[in-house]
Amino acid sequence: MNNNEWQRVSRWALVYFIVHFAIRFFKGGLLNLLPVLVVFVTQVEQKWFWAQIATSVAVVGLFVYAFAYFINFKYRISSEQEILLNKGVFKKERLTLKFARVQNVNIAEPFYFQPLNLVNCIFDAAGSNAQEVVIPGVKLNHAEQVREQVMAFKAQLQQESSDEQVIPDEAVSSSQTLSISNAEIAKFGLISNMAILALAALAPFINAIFEFLETAFIDRLEAVFNEQAVFIGSAATMAIMVAVLLMILVAVLLSVVMALVRFFNFQLYLQDEKFKRIAGLFERQQLSVSLEKIQSVHIKQNVIARLLKRYTVVCPQVSSGGAGVASAHKNKQTLVMPVLTASQVRQVCSWLFPWFIDLKELNFIKPERALLYKNTVLYALLPTCVAVVFLHSMFDLLVVLWGLLLLPALVSMVYLSYQKTGIALYHHENRYFAVFKTGMLGSQYRVFEVYKAQSATTTSTYLMRRSELKSLYIQLASGSVTMPYLKCNQANQFVDFVLHEIEATQRSWF
Repeated sequence: MNNNEWQRVSRWALVYFIVHFAIRFFKGGLLNLLPVLVVFVTQVEQKWFWAQIATSVAVVGLFVYAFAYFINFKYRISSEQEILLNKGVFKKERLTLKFARVQNVNIAEPFYFQPLNLVNCIFDAAGSNAQEVVIPGVKLNHAEQVREQVMAFKAQLQQESSDEQVIPDEAVSSSQTLSISNAEIAKFGLISNMAILALAALAPFINAIFEFLETAFIDRLEAVFNEQAVFIGSAATMAIMVAVLLMILVAVLLSVVMALVRFFNFQLYLQDEKFKRIAGLFERQQLSVSLEKIQSVHIKQNVIARLLKRYTVVCPQVSSGGAGVASAHKNKQTLVMPVLTASQVRQVCSWLFPWFIDLKELNFIKPERALLYKNTVLYALLPTCVAVVFLHSMFDLLVVLWGLLLLPALVSMVYLSYQKTGIALYHHENRYFAVFKTGMLGSQYRVFEVYKAQSATTTSTYLMRRSELKSLYIQLASGSVTMPYLKCNQANQFVDFVLHEIEATQRSWF
């Protein structure tokens, strides 16, 4: 490796830039163009002709911009432990990333690079996509050499800045692995909310879609139903219901396909105190995460996952923007383990937390019942009253009585949410771990070692102060957790304990 000269990436990296900017356009550009697309679909005549013109212009512009970006793209790994990048077309940019700021060096192998033995070398500076530095189209051995150079420098830096050598609780075995079959990955498409997002994306075009379906599908289906005596008088309704069901099935299928694209042939290894994950259909992402850098663990099980007896485990890394777990879940550099069984959850979490047990066995401290009363009024009684008043002004008394059935359903949901809210502390070999529990029909657990918190505070409203209640708020580097409506003395004790652990614990994890 010549550290004194600027280097160009392979000519095949042009393919990466074309794909990269095409994806960026579809993710960001199309959202901004949605109003224009709605007008185009509903108002413009000769749609096919103008669509061809617009597509041709967009494709030519994409190729020209990607080629210009490729021409200006240069990089250098300097002898001063820095990664230097020159890039840009209209706005030239010089980027300097010091080895000390690199959190991970990951290797991704897109399908179009596989025959050429080329990969993308990804430097993750702060656990978020906004802080990624990507050098595309480099040889695999070169990317591995760069990763070893960066990681060796960080290990030396950490050793020099630490007075004590931290000894792990248990020896890590290189044979610890976890594989998830593609059949299980397909279930993640059912568990995730991608189907809902797909339907939401179709919302602006719903009128045009139904017009097309009515002409091409619903009218024919209605004719078929009219031939059956049992559907006389309701054939149109049945046809519309079938069309809507078909749209939902298409959205679910799309969600399953997206899950397979992201997690295809999922493999997880624990080696040298690091999680190493390989997954992906079109791009084999190799993600490496040090156990010490994992700030918390998020164990989730929604309604569908509960029926399938599966869990999703997310290990968010440090986020410079304060993003929560929801956004971390979408981050490619966040370690996500989908569709795990209960035994697999215990297996993975025991690698991180040697004490790990069934979290249901922990002694959770529940919020005071004032929280249940407040939520019952706000989220059950008030919505029911509004619904009854609205129905009474529009419909007859029978419909209003049906509206009253909303009350027990909402009360049940509020009560389930209250029952599944709690906080627990676990002590293991002079180390303290906190577990926050939330949920309603499903359940979510947030597990982290107390000293890794950044801050702890309490908040209270006027009515809470009169009842001597406070809400506990703990800021983590990958988000925040809240425990509402604790007794004042309990909340204050938790804050004092967390702050003591932060200040007294000398072990570094950044």
